[in-house]
Amino acid sequence: MEFFARETNDKRKQLLSQHLLEVAQRCSDIVPEQFRDVAYYTGLWHDLGKYRQEWQKYLSGESKRIPHAAHGAMLAQRMMNFDKIPAIAYIIAGHHTELSDQLRLKSAKFEENAQGWEQAREAAKQEIPNFIPEQFPDIKLQDNNRREFAIRMLFSVLVDTDRLNAQIFESPQNWEASCVGLQYSFNPHCSNPPSLEQASTEINRIRNVFAQYCISAAKLPKGLFRLTGACGVGKTIASARFATLHAKSHNMSGIVYVGPLKSIIEQTANVYRDLFGEDNVLEHHSGFEPKLEDVKEYKLNTERWDKPVIVTSGVQFYESLFANSPSKCRKLQGLINKVILIDEAQTIPGHLVRPILYVLNALVQDWGCSVVLMSATQPAFENIIEDNAYDIIPDEESSDLFKQLNRVTYRFVEDTWNWADITQDIQLSKKQKVLIIVNTTKLACEGYYELSQMIPGNWFHLSSRMCPAHRSQVLSQVRSLLNIDESCFLISTQVVEAGVDIDFPRVYRQLAPLDSLVQAAGRCNRQGLESKDKSIVTVFQMSAIDPPGYKMGVSITRGILNRFDLNGNLLEAIQNYFINLFNENYLGGQEIMILRNAYNFPEVAKGVSVIDDLNQISVVVDWGDGKPIVENLKYKDSLSEYDWRKVQLFSVNVRVKKDKLTEENKLPIYKFSNGLNVWIGTYNKCGIMIQQES
Repeated sequence: MEFFARETNDKRKQLLSQHLLEVAQRCSDIVPEQFRDVAYYTGLWHDLGKYRQEWQKYLSGESKRIPHAAHGAMLAQRMMNFDKIPAIAYIIAGHHTELSDQLRLKSAKFEENAQGWEQAREAAKQEIPNFIPEQFPDIKLQDNNRREFAIRMLFSVLVDTDRLNAQIFESPQNWEASCVGLQYSFNPHCSNPPSLEQASTEINRIRNVFAQYCISAAKLPKGLFRLTGACGVGKTIASARFATLHAKSHNMSGIVYVGPLKSIIEQTANVYRDLFGEDNVLEHHSGFEPKLEDVKEYKLNTERWDKPVIVTSGVQFYESLFANSPSKCRKLQGLINKVILIDEAQTIPGHLVRPILYVLNALVQDWGCSVVLMSATQPAFENIIEDNAYDIIPDEESSDLFKQLNRVTYRFVEDTWNWADITQDIQLSKKQKVLIIVNTTKLACEGYYELSQMIPGNWFHLSSRMCPAHRSQVLSQVRSLLNIDESCFLISTQVVEAGVDIDFPRVYRQLAPLDSLVQAAGRCNRQGLESKDKSIVTVFQMSAIDPPGYKMGVSITRGILNRFDLNGNLLEAIQNYFINLFNENYLGGQEIMILRNAYNFPEVAKGVSVIDDLNQISVVVDWGDGKPIVENLKYKDSLSEYDWRKVQLFSVNVRVKKDKLTEENKLPIYKFSNGLNVWIGTYNKCGIMIQQES
C-alpha cells in the first residue's frame, strides 16, 4: 500500500515518505549542529499518524478528519522514559495546535488520540531507512530555561518547514530547487554599510568617532554587546554599520531591529529602506499598511520573518519569544544566525526583564545570534547577564562622548508649578520654539488649551489619544515650522521621546523617571546649533497624579537629583538610577521563569504580556481620511487583513475601566458585527476625549 501526505485540487498526490524526508532534511539543515539530530527526527516523525489506513481513507474522502499529530509524539515518549517528556514529543504533538504542557501529553485522552502508533511505526520503517535511530535524539542542554526555549525554536522550525513543503508541492514547485532560495544568506545588496559623513561640524566629527568604534567592533566574535551613546550621536546609522559588517564577517543571515514605539520603528524602517533597498526590509508592527497587491506576500513574510532585514516592535518580538501557537511561533526560525538590535534597551518591560534577558542569552549561546542592547541610558542588567556583554564603546570613551555631546543645561525646579508658572517662564525666556512634555494624556490636553490661551503662536499637541496618521501629520507640521522663522509650541506626552527626530531650543519636562528626562533632553539642541548655556531643559513638578508605572521611577529620580548634578556627572547619575531601579525589579518575571522550568508552554504564553491590553479596546476614529474608510468598511460582513491594516492608521487604544462597563457609564463606541469598533464620541486636536476622566 502506498501512503500519501496530501492531495492537491488537481489530484496530484505527495508521497508521505517524500514529505517526511524533505521536511526532516531541511529542519536539520537550518539549525545549529547541536540540534540537528533532534530537528531531523522531529521532521521525520511529525506526520507518523498518516501511516495508518484510517488516515489514508480520510485523505481519499472516505472518512471524517482524524488526528495524526499524537502518534509521532507517542513514539518519542515510548522510546524514552515515559515519566519524562522528550523535546520531540512537545514539538510534534503541537505542530497543528499549540505547544502544550506535560499533563496533556501524559493524559488518557492523548494516549487515545495516539492509538495505532505502533502499526504506523512499522509501516514507516518499511518505506524510510533508519526511521528509528540507534540513539534517541534529545536536546542535551542542562539548563531547563535554555532547553525550554530550544523546544520553542525547534517547534518554529518544524511548523515553518512543514507548511513550506506543503505550499511548494501544491504550487507546484521543485522542493530542492526552492530550498536554494530559502537558504539563510545575507542579500549581497545589504552587505555594504553606509559611508561615514563628512565631518563638517563638531557633531558630525563625534558621530564619526562613535561610528568608527562600531566598525572596529564588527569583526569581534558573535556575542552579547552593549552600544551606549548619548541622544543624537547617530546610533541608528552606526548600529546598522556594525550589524552589516558583523553579519558579513560571520556569514550571518541578516538583521532584526526591535524598537519600542511605532514612531521610532517607522522612522528606522524608512532609514533601512534607504540603506538596504525596499525589497530587503520587512516592517512588521500593528501600524504598518502594505500595498494592496502586496498583502498576500506580506502575510507570509510576517509569518516567517524571512527577509534579510526585519524591523519590528518590542511587543511583537518579546511576546513571540514566549508564544506557544504555531502562527505566532513560526517567525522565530527567522531569528537563527541573525544580528538582533534592541533599541532603547531600558524599555524592556521591568516585569519581564529576567525571562527576556535569559532568552536573549539563549539566542546568543545556542542559535548563532549576536544581540546588541542599545541605549543612551543603558540599564543595569549585569546581575542577570553576568556582565558577559561587550561594550562597543569603552566606558571611558563613552563618558567623553557624553560630555562632548551634552548640548543642554539641566535645570531642576523644586517648587510645584501650574500652567501659569510655565507660561511665565516661557515668556521670560523669550523663546518662540518650545517643547513641553508631561506625564499623562489628560495633562497634555489640558495644557494645550490653557497654554495656547496664554501664549499666542502656533500650538500643537501629541499623545497616544491621537491616531497614528494624526500624530504623523502634527510631527510633519512641527518639523516644517522648526526650520523657518515662525513660532512653534508643542505639548506632548512621552510619545515624543526616545528617537523622535525633532530639535527644539527649549524643553520643559515634568518630573519623570530619569531615562525619560534624558530622552526628553535629546529633543533639545539636537544639532548643536545653540550654545549649551542657552539650551535649557527645565525639569518641573506638578500636583497631578502620575501614571501607575511612573511611581517607582519618579521616586528614585528624586533621590538621584538630590545627590547628582546632571550637568556634571550625567553618566554616573544614569548608572545609579538603573542600579536602584533594577534592585526594585530584581524578581521581574520570576513567575514566568518557574513556568518555563516546568515546560508549561500555555501558561508561559498567557503570562507574557508586554502591554496590558486586557482592559483596552481599539477604536477607529473618523479623523481625516479615516472618515471615508470607516464609511466603506462598517457595513461589510467581514473585514480582510488589508482592511484591518488600513484602519490601524486611524485607530486608538482606549482603556475600558470597570466602572465604565455599565450601560449608563459606557464609552461612546459603536460595535459593528464585522468586529469594527467605531468611536462616536468627540475627537479633536487632542484626539479622543473621554468625559469625567480620572
